[in-house]
Amino acid sequence: MSIDKIKMKAEPETNPPTLTPSPTTVTTDRFIGPSELMRESASLLYKVPVFLSHPSRLNNTQQEFVDAIIRQIKKALLFPRTLPITEQYPETPLTNIRRMILSSYGMVSLNLRQRRVDLVENNLNQPLTGSIWEGSPFAQIEPAMAFEYGLPILLIRETGVEQTGIWSFGIGPFLILEWDSTVANPIESFFTRNDWKSIFQNWVGQVRSGYYIQTQPEFQYSCSNNSEVR
Repeated sequence: MSIDKIKMKAEPETNPPTLTPSPTTVTTDRFIGPSELMRESASLLYKVPVFLSHPSRLNNTQQEFVDAIIRQIKKALLFPRTLPITEQYPETPLTNIRRMILSSYGMVSLNLRQRRVDLVENNLNQPLTGSIWEGSPFAQIEPAMAFEYGLPILLIRETGVEQTGIWSFGIGPFLILEWDSTVANPIESFFTRNDWKSIFQNWVGQVRSGYYIQTQPEFQYSCSNNSEVR
């Protein structure tokens, strides 16, 4: 037997492997639209930041009123900012307030009942009777700082709160709205009043006007009038 025949017996014949073509992967991109995060971020571009000043200690009715004010501000496409709820800086309170005012384009300040004080006597030892509600001391500080900076200010005082300082009628060049928390439906009745609608819309207009003025470039490179140079 020859060597070639021995090799043929030792190595059985095998069929050559069949090559199967690999499937071709076809990716088709489809437009799925912006994500929820993108839509939320985009909506904030149309909200001008404003400073909402209110006490941190609130009862249930006062909390509902503050929430309603926030909804009204957001409905006007403005962004309400508060201390220390929405943001807080690692600095002293006065520095935080100043930073908030310098980075906002308007202010809404709420002077709400905090402490009821029984009147006894004044500094002249004259007897006094009755009681008065005190507001937060920051209700004096924050609007005064905003007025010094020139921000449009909307002041709302809960009835019964002492009318002192910036909350006295005739002290500042702005109107002061009053909110009566003791009436039936105190939230709904306030926002249906004509004075609220008028003053709030006027305030929104001032905020937007100030926003466009302050965001103009510091230097103008073209003349705004059409007068010819002679």
